[in-house]
Amino acid sequence: MDLIYNSVGIEVTRRCNQQCHNYCMRGARQNLDISFEYIDLLLDLGRNHYQYIDHLTFSGGEPTLNAEAILYTVDKIISEKLPVFYLSLMTNGLIYSDMLVEAFEKFNDYYNSVIVPIKLVKYPSKDRERAKTLFKDKGSSIVFSNDQYHQPISDEVLNLYYRNGQHISFGMTGLRAEKDLLRSGFSTKGREICGDDIRIFGDLVWDLVYLTAKGNFSSYGDGSFDFLDETSKDFSVVDYTLNDFCIEKLSLVSKPSHPVLKNCVQKKIKKLV
Repeated sequence: MDLIYNSVGIEVTRRCNQQCHNYCMRGARQNLDISFEYIDLLLDLGRNHYQYIDHLTFSGGEPTLNAEAILYTVDKIISEKLPVFYLSLMTNGLIYSDMLVEAFEKFNDYYNSVIVPIKLVKYPSKDRERAKTLFKDKGSSIVFSNDQYHQPISDEVLNLYYRNGQHISFGMTGLRAEKDLLRSGFSTKGREICGDDIRIFGDLVWDLVYLTAKGNFSSYGDGSFDFLDETSKDFSVVDYTLNDFCIEKLSLVSKPSHPVLKNCVQKKIKKLV
């Protein structure tokens, strides 16, 4: 069964150019970048048989420190005409990356020429021109962490992004309360993210599927590096396809005590197989 993935994340690096003491969800930074081989295995359409990935996000560490992996991913999507509908990342905004802007602008061209026509198919003919206008240049976004726990972002860096990334959507996190960071897990003092299962509705994988820089699948995108490694260590992208991973994560919750819930989960697994 070919699935639709609502959200897929790629941890392109564990390097970072700042250290937010007590408020970094990752913990101590690591000198580790993702292998391009893992990106190939993740996006291989013949291997994974996905209908499309609705949202692909790049994570870190500080993702702009490995813009090469981001550009490589975009070039692969374009050259193989992969059904990836949207790109995003969050950055601390301390550096301007020409390569990142190049990658996202290239994807925007691909989005307008290849992805938008795919989206328009479901619209009646009379509504397509209006929908095309609404969809135009809505393929990528960069969000800057300008909260009180990160170093200030310079106007020079922001202006470079705005001027050179004219077809990219930009946003800011804004200030975030300490209690919200602690509750969500965005802090080394807070709890790790809960909820290990993958939920599938029909052919839609609702929950995030996350590929770590070590090449392992996780159903978490947040939490410390140690936590991600512990929860993903048995799910190498070399051994698991996207489909395999989701089935495995569904099977982890296929033993509920309530017979109705158990039957529901087993039906999902049977449908996938």
